[in-house]
Amino acid sequence: MGMLERIKESVSDIIYPRRCPLCGALINSNERICSKCSQDVEFIRRPVCRICGRPLYSCNCKRGDHVFIRNVSPLIYNKTAKKGIHRLKFRNSPYSSIYFGKLMAHSVRTEYLDNGIRFDYVMGVPMHRDDFMTRGYNQAALLAETVAKETDIPFLNKVLIKKVKNHPQHTLSYAEREKNIKGVFSVQRPEMIKGKTILLCDDVITSGFTLDECALTLLDAGARAVYCVTATVAVLSEMPAIKAASFGVLR
Repeated sequence: MGMLERIKESVSDIIYPRRCPLCGALINSNERICSKCSQDVEFIRRPVCRICGRPLYSCNCKRGDHVFIRNVSPLIYNKTAKKGIHRLKFRNSPYSSIYFGKLMAHSVRTEYLDNGIRFDYVMGVPMHRDDFMTRGYNQAALLAETVAKETDIPFLNKVLIKKVKNHPQHTLSYAEREKNIKGVFSVQRPEMIKGKTILLCDDVITSGFTLDECALTLLDAGARAVYCVTATVAVLSEMPAIKAASFGVLR
């Protein structure tokens, strides 16, 4: 980096100080996250479930439990990652999507692309238009855009849509989540995805019902296959809303 570039970067840091995408603390221009979050963020380590992407200690998936073929994720949804997801979704911090999206892209490369799996499009789980107007952006679409940029997979938006405004999944029990998400999505311009393999992005997988319903909607509209990538996976200790669910049917 030349002297002029360093001066521009220093001025930019003064006018627009960089913040940790997880907790919001001020960070230096050469840092991705703050030192505290760097110590506390928890990356997923093998062995992991080849279906939902959770560590095996927190999963009892069986083939056929999900509509999507597979999900991969870089991070455990612990307290530190949760702060970052909440900043992204509820505290007007769209820039946090870049940090998560780049980690997701790494998972896509190592778990999918390096193993010969190819995608025609990457897309995000859609929001209802009322929620989009309130928030101003769709965090899943922002994640998908970063994944698309990092992996050279075409980004496809506004084809899978959310036509029904339902209750937020995170406010419901495990038993209520599956019913709440049924029939809320639809596909516009199905000719765009006919015979295509889709990579679907979201911020977290808990029960998996949202990803399943999106996948079912895409497949019914003619998609060939649906794989998923999420920024985080919730493990049993981090899922108080659905702890009462039987471990044997958790998916």
